[in-house]
Amino acid sequence: MKSIKSLVVLGLLLVSLGAAAQQQSAMRINELIVTNTEDLQDEFGEHGQWVELFNSSYGTVDISGCYLTNDPNNLKKYMFPKGDLITKIKPRQFVIIWADDNQHKGTLYTNFTLTPGEELLFVGGDGKTIIDRVTVPGNLEENQSYARKTDGNGEWHVATSTTPRAANVTHTEETKSQKMARIDPYGWIMALTAMSVVFSALVILYLIFKQIGKASIKRSRKKTASSNAPEAVKAAVAASEEATGGETYAAIAMALHLFREENDTHDEESFVVTLNHTDRTYSPWSSKIYSLRQLPQINRK
Repeated sequence: MKSIKSLVVLGLLLVSLGAAAQQQSAMRINELIVTNTEDLQDEFGEHGQWVELFNSSYGTVDISGCYLTNDPNNLKKYMFPKGDLITKIKPRQFVIIWADDNQHKGTLYTNFTLTPGEELLFVGGDGKTIIDRVTVPGNLEENQSYARKTDGNGEWHVATSTTPRAANVTHTEETKSQKMARIDPYGWIMALTAMSVVFSALVILYLIFKQIGKASIKRSRKKTASSNAPEAVKAAVAASEEATGGETYAAIAMALHLFREENDTHDEESFVVTLNHTDRTYSPWSSKIYSLRQLPQINRK
C-alpha cells in the first residue's frame, strides 16, 4: 500500500514538473538595450542595461528557478529566486530584467552585464535546457534597442524606439469606426444600408410565406380530390386549379354548402300548411260576450 502511494506521489510530482517545464518553454527573450542613458529607469532611478522577457502562452508562467546567463559554458550563472511573486508572469505579459551586475538590488537584477558579440541565454529550471537565446549586436547606438519584429517570435531588428513592458509592434492602423466616420460623415450610407437590409428581409419573408401558402393549398386540394367528396366539390377543386380569384372561392363555398345540405341528418319538412274550417254561430273576433261582465245568478229553492 505504501509503495502504491509513493508511486502516485512520484507520478504527480513528475506531471507537475512536466507542466512547469512546458510553461517555462513559452518564455522568450523579446528585447534588450545595451547603452541606456535616457531610456527606462529602474526603481532606484538609475539607467542600466535591461532585458525584456515575454510570456507567449495564455497561462501564467513562474520563472523562479530558471536561469539567465551570458556564458554558454555556465548556464546557471544567474537564477531567478524562488518564493517571489514578481517571478510569476501573467499570460501575454512582459517583465524587465536589469542586467547591470547589481544582484543585491533585488530579484530582477542579474550578476552580469550585456557585452556586444556575446550571447544571452534563457535556461529552464533544470539548468540544462536552453529555451531561448540571442546574440547581442555590436551596432546599437545609445538608447537604441534590439527587439523582435513580432512579440515572442520572428526576426530580430534594431528598433526605432524602445518598448519596455509593451508590445514591440504598435498598431496605428485606422480603426473601422474611424474609417466609417471618414467615408460616411453624415450617416447616409449607414441609413441606406440598414433600410435595404430590412426591406430585403421583408421581401424574403414574403416569398417564403407565399411558397408555404401555395404548398399548403396544393396539399389540401390533393386531400379533397382523393376523398369521397361529391362531384360538385371535385369540380370546384379542378376549376380552382385553373383559375384564381373570388369566383373560384365562391364556387367552392357553394359546393360545400350543397354537400352539407344533401347530407343533413335532421327531419325533412313538407312545407304544407293545413287549414281546418269550423262553423260557429258567432265570430270570436267580434263577439262581446267575453268582454262583458256577467252578473251572478241566484239559485232559489
